[in-house]
Amino acid sequence: MKNISATISDVCEAWLHLNGKPFRLDMWPAHRAFYDGRWRRTLLKTSRQVAKSTTLANFGIAECSLIPHFSVLFITPSKEQTMRFSNSRVTKVMRYSPIINRKFLSPELSDRVLHKQFTNGSEMAFAYALDDADRLRGLSTDRNVYDEVQDLLYDPVIVIGNECLTRSKYAYETYAGTPKTMENTIQYLWEQSTQTEWVMKCDSCGSYQYADSEKCLGLKGIICLKCSAYLNPFAGQWIDTAAPLSANSPIDEDDRLKGFHICQPSMPDCNPLAVEKAGYSQDLVRFAEKQWKDVLYKRENLPPTKFRNEVLGVSDSIGARMISKEELEALCTGPNLSVTPTPENMEDMSMVVAGVDWSGGGTRGVSRTVLWLWGIRHSDKLLRCLYYRIYPSENPVNSVEEIVRVCNMYRVSYVIGDAGEGSVPNDILRTALGPNRVTQVQYGASAKAMHWNGQDRYLLDRTTIIDNYVMLLKKKLVQFAPKEEMATALADILNEYEDVTMMGRKVWRHSPQRPDDCLHAGLFGWLAAKVIMNDLKFWQE
Repeated sequence: MKNISATISDVCEAWLHLNGKPFRLDMWPAHRAFYDGRWRRTLLKTSRQVAKSTTLANFGIAECSLIPHFSVLFITPSKEQTMRFSNSRVTKVMRYSPIINRKFLSPELSDRVLHKQFTNGSEMAFAYALDDADRLRGLSTDRNVYDEVQDLLYDPVIVIGNECLTRSKYAYETYAGTPKTMENTIQYLWEQSTQTEWVMKCDSCGSYQYADSEKCLGLKGIICLKCSAYLNPFAGQWIDTAAPLSANSPIDEDDRLKGFHICQPSMPDCNPLAVEKAGYSQDLVRFAEKQWKDVLYKRENLPPTKFRNEVLGVSDSIGARMISKEELEALCTGPNLSVTPTPENMEDMSMVVAGVDWSGGGTRGVSRTVLWLWGIRHSDKLLRCLYYRIYPSENPVNSVEEIVRVCNMYRVSYVIGDAGEGSVPNDILRTALGPNRVTQVQYGASAKAMHWNGQDRYLLDRTTIIDNYVMLLKKKLVQFAPKEEMATALADILNEYEDVTMMGRKVWRHSPQRPDDCLHAGLFGWLAAKVIMNDLKFWQE
């Protein structure tokens, strides 16, 4: 029996059918590298309409077919996106590809929307997790595929989600999405990556070009930036544009994220002159003409930022803030911070509450444990920041003893800590301070801003709660210490920005490179004040 050597792209073209026809990569030459590379960590940074989802689905089907007992987990931000991806991209291809249907599917095996099994023991799971990774916990996988990664929060979803790969001998990570702001998750991943571009040589002047700005758009296709001659996307090649890792880098070059950028202008089927020169039919030429006219129409009619994101596939702009640095600094009228109570900072204080945002390790040590103490002023219920401290990026349990000491010195009435990675330190804190002085909260997506789960924690709608906390600041219902002492905390607050997901939902985000722990510690302390005053009403809900 002969041993036949074939790439995954070969297998996909031989086995898969798309929309009733055999799948082909002829018009997508750049995509072949996605199928055939075996990098442990891969990023597809793409514009819209460049076959990103088709590529992820086809690759997952082929990989599960070729590797017995292989497990792939697909994650998108929302249930609707996940179900659509499973039904229209995966299920449809599997059922209408004769070889896959005959050899790898069976009525006796699971074929549900969120779970599919293959006759060789492989399986696909589908989940959704916008800003809460609870649905991912407990799974064991060989490849995690994060689609629309620009809408996922890095620390609570990707860091925790990748724990599913811990016991795998493969431990493949795949990220894919369309860029948004310069602070977004996908931009953070791109900056870590090889920043690999589809580079085309100009036949006229000999220079090498890739598409990342409006300047490359000619009347009939992509053009050379030096001589304005038309380029041929069929003849491109992938080139790493990022500098090699330094000798003291914490990761090896082999484990570096392989990041591909592909956009509509560099797709051959958007370039009519290239399609015609390659000898394709006039129908395909006319299709390419229509596609290119659509690109030019979008350039003239879309907002520049949206055009760069969705057509060029590049990040652009800074996220919008609901509150400014000047507004925050105007709140810095209180007395100095103190690790122990002073007559000045305790003047007219009826009680003290605290919030703790526990470190979960986070993004390469960016996440920290933060303790925040608010005093509740007796005369008008204004919250005064009495003290905050940022603890080293280490196991949060190591910070509990110091937090207990400070809380006891201030006779803190109530403490709220975040659950998730903080469950263990919250339990230790509860044992030390007493069960009636400590509780925990968990972010997620909920119809109510804050409600008790009936067992051990309050559940928060992350967006609504942050909206209300920022409103508290804008209404000047808090008082900070002098701005020199609050500088780090104010920076954390300003690191959080407003965003809108692909599904139109407003969310709060922060760059994985810029921490926001002080914001959450202060917010949890504010919630502790609301709980102890039996006031769970919110301005926006």
